[in-house]
Amino acid sequence: MKQVSTEKFIERLGVEVYPITFVKFLLNKRKILSYFAKAADKDFEIRGIKYKVDPSDCDICNQKKAEGILCRQHTSIHRVLDGDHVAFDLDTQTYLYKNEIFRMVGERLVIVYCPHPKLITGEITDMKVRKINTVTIEDENLKFPEYKEVREFISSELMEQYMKCWFNQEFSVITVPEDRNYSNWCLVANH
Repeated sequence: MKQVSTEKFIERLGVEVYPITFVKFLLNKRKILSYFAKAADKDFEIRGIKYKVDPSDCDICNQKKAEGILCRQHTSIHRVLDGDHVAFDLDTQTYLYKNEIFRMVGERLVIVYCPHPKLITGEITDMKVRKINTVTIEDENLKFPEYKEVREFISSELMEQYMKCWFNQEFSVITVPEDRNYSNWCLVANH
């Protein structure tokens, strides 16, 4: 199997996207598209905390204010709205920037955050490797930006390749193509 370095792919594309974000996009493509489909439903309702663009009413952001950081969700929201060099998948009309995969769905902004697998504790499982978190924002103050640089790619082409990226000190993760909308994965030793 010929492996493609996700890091080199990103370098050629010229975007600010972490390699694990591309890999998680490929590993979770169906799931991510189902989040977008749910958000498109006219009866869709946000459960839990209803995040707004302005973090001033966010309890967690207010607790972290002394540290000069925002909560995880507001960090993602502001990254997406303030980003520069983003990737855009022509197949799914989806953007990628740093740890975030996102798309406007009508008036809603759906953001999928990709935690890095180096944060995994305990046993490495399929669920932990594929882990993503989603937040949907409905806010009349939301204005989707026009990015300085948008570089296009085609995810269905990547779905057919063995994309490799750093996983942790011991391993790299490689996507294993199954079909145009699903990839499996394996780990290979770094040393």
